[in-house]
Amino acid sequence: MKMVKYYLIGALVAALFAWFSPWLILSIVFWWIALSLTVVSSAYIFGYPSLFRKRNDGSIPFYVRWMFIPFLLGTDAYNSWARKHDKVPPIQQIDDHLFLACRLFNKDIETLNQLGITAILDVTAEFDGLDWTAHQADCDYLNIPVLDHTSPTLEQLNTAINWLDQHISEGNKVVVHCALGRGRSVLTLAAYLLTRDDSLSVMDAMNKIQSVRSTARLNKRQLKSLTQIKQGGRLKLLNSLILVANPVAGGGKWEREKENILAQLNPHFRVSVFETKEDLSATTLTKKAIQKGADIVVACGGDGTISEVARQCLETNTILGVIPLGTANALSQVLHGVFQQIDPFDTACQTIIEGKVTKIDTALCNDKLMLLAAAVGFEEKMIATADRSQKNEGGQMAYLKGLWDAIGKNETLHLEVKFDHEPVESLDTPSLVVANAAPITTALAQGGDEPDLTDGKLDITWLTPQENSDQQLLSLAELVFSDAETKKDSPRVNHKQASEVEISFAREREYALDGEIFKAEKIHIKILPKSLKILSDGQLNS
Repeated sequence: MKMVKYYLIGALVAALFAWFSPWLILSIVFWWIALSLTVVSSAYIFGYPSLFRKRNDGSIPFYVRWMFIPFLLGTDAYNSWARKHDKVPPIQQIDDHLFLACRLFNKDIETLNQLGITAILDVTAEFDGLDWTAHQADCDYLNIPVLDHTSPTLEQLNTAINWLDQHISEGNKVVVHCALGRGRSVLTLAAYLLTRDDSLSVMDAMNKIQSVRSTARLNKRQLKSLTQIKQGGRLKLLNSLILVANPVAGGGKWEREKENILAQLNPHFRVSVFETKEDLSATTLTKKAIQKGADIVVACGGDGTISEVARQCLETNTILGVIPLGTANALSQVLHGVFQQIDPFDTACQTIIEGKVTKIDTALCNDKLMLLAAAVGFEEKMIATADRSQKNEGGQMAYLKGLWDAIGKNETLHLEVKFDHEPVESLDTPSLVVANAAPITTALAQGGDEPDLTDGKLDITWLTPQENSDQQLLSLAELVFSDAETKKDSPRVNHKQASEVEISFAREREYALDGEIFKAEKIHIKILPKSLKILSDGQLNS
């Protein structure tokens, strides 16, 4: 590369002056110049722009800057002269939200503010200073380090174009700049135009830019690189993904796992994070995410948070993802399998990355969304008994204790139940569960085969009253260990499928819905077939 030759020649000349200089101070200065240019040459030879150690905020560490002072003084002097004598303004508007510029200085802040620019994409590796410029201009800032006269890597380009697209989709104005606004920044901006409009050719994109900024040009290597990437179809805009996270779920699992989750998802999506607060619900945040045009909304929390997020995604084009942070995580077990409990976060992230979308059934229970199940009796008392502190301390053991206590009391309920359009039935039972979905660990919902999220049916399981708790434990064991055919002939276990169920009580009483407790005199549940797009491991029945 031509630049390398110039730098190596400069290093050699400086070394010769240092060697033959009769003055020590002058000799030290020339050796400094020779070292600086040699190191810069090595960055070009090995394709290593990170040699300058430019940080995310645009600053170069003090110790690195000192090594490169001779190089930086020379490039600063040249760029200042070139900017002063440039035929085009420092900042030019390419389209409604895109600007192209040379290196920005403090004096450009007023112009940035006047133009309404709120984001800066810096594609230089060798300069610092934009950290304070971006700060003073109140701009979002991203650095993609690229050496002068070279091309960004494919990964760098994809990062850049997705960052640009995210800002532009939010209505922000963005400026892309390199040293003189002629090469690296032009290539990056052209790549974005090509990605946004697949019908454009490389020359179309360049003509659009050059019609505004006449000095914009790519050298042969840069033009070849952009052409190859365009022809290979390797530039792509990533799906936008918004995490709606409940920091309280599971005793604070989100704060412990946040970094790991983001590290896995960031390379594959344009990720934003919305965290719930006391005065900011998952419902409100999900509405905001959908309004922003999120392709995927991922609920990070327990089953209650997941239900809130899912309700807003219902019958929309927004895809729901689930990262389990709660105690039971029943829906996550259905989506990812029971063994996801071993490594729940990595399993969930991998499912989201693989992107297998399934349309699943949901249901409305008293006008509230039901993803999993509604219950009275044992299941309801089990959930009501386990409060937040018990779940945080004991995990699922808190639920097991609640179930043990409920079975010990062995109370029988009298219910009036109507299945679909059939006549009303009177049922006496200690436990009734209406399930849309339930993992095998939700034993009280397993009156038949494991409920299927895609069959358009509700699975209703109820137990026959028994004289004592020991007999009820046998009923529970039968639910867990017997197959569906055996349970059909059991006098202890009853199972039925329906599309609509209505359960009436003698008076207002509590019932459980997806892990939460509510009160009513009547429960009305209706299936909504294939009403929610969700990311699963692909093993759900279809």
